[in-house]
Amino acid sequence: MEKTNQAPRRDPAEGLHYRKNKYAAPVGGIFLFLAAVGLVAVGIFCVRFTQSLLDNTREKQKFEQIITPVLMFDPLPFESPSDVNPLFLLQSSLWSAMLGEKRASYQEDPLERVMVPASDVDVACARLYGPDVKLEHQTFTINYVDNYVYDEETRTYYVPVTGQVGMYTPSVERVVKKGDVYTLTVGYLQPTTAWTQATADKDGKPEADKYMIYELKKVKDHYQLTAIRDLPSELLPEYGQQVQADSAAQPAA
Repeated sequence: MEKTNQAPRRDPAEGLHYRKNKYAAPVGGIFLFLAAVGLVAVGIFCVRFTQSLLDNTREKQKFEQIITPVLMFDPLPFESPSDVNPLFLLQSSLWSAMLGEKRASYQEDPLERVMVPASDVDVACARLYGPDVKLEHQTFTINYVDNYVYDEETRTYYVPVTGQVGMYTPSVERVVKKGDVYTLTVGYLQPTTAWTQATADKDGKPEADKYMIYELKKVKDHYQLTAIRDLPSELLPEYGQQVQADSAAQPAA
């Protein structure tokens, strides 16, 4: 039997030559660059998101705008708007309408009094205190000087604004949310004068004269004021505690 001489088998991998792709390095560099950019973008987003959670300045400003027509009259604490003096409800609702979205549409009469329809005041009252609160429209006086005239025939208020005496303005220091209820710690800032500017803190912000708790409830697209309470002593800011201590230390006249 004859033997067949077979040539040794060659490995298929032998003889293969790998060529370097001249585009591999640039393309890889581009992908690395894009990955780095993505990481930086994610990092910036996380930082800004965290800052937005910690800094709720816009939210505080929104609440300050809502409660300004109330706080400016320095109301007594209450647990329900139904227990509040009807005249105060009227005053604050009127100013809520005047400082609201339609303020630019109100015209002035020859005596430079702003004319506000009573219907707008009713709407402002419902948004601020709830639909169950009904106003008693009437003419009234503030600070023994400013006469708010109500015309029953036209159902219009004539509000003097040129001689308004300075009133408190709010400074929301803290916001605590629980469900639809927002509890605000609010400082009462006195009207800015040369004296209050001189006694302002290092940021140029006047010190609060006192602090109160305002409770609001979110209802659809707006907030209703449900209560105003005295601030518990353990929650008083350090300056407020110092003011109380100084007042207690002063001898009676």
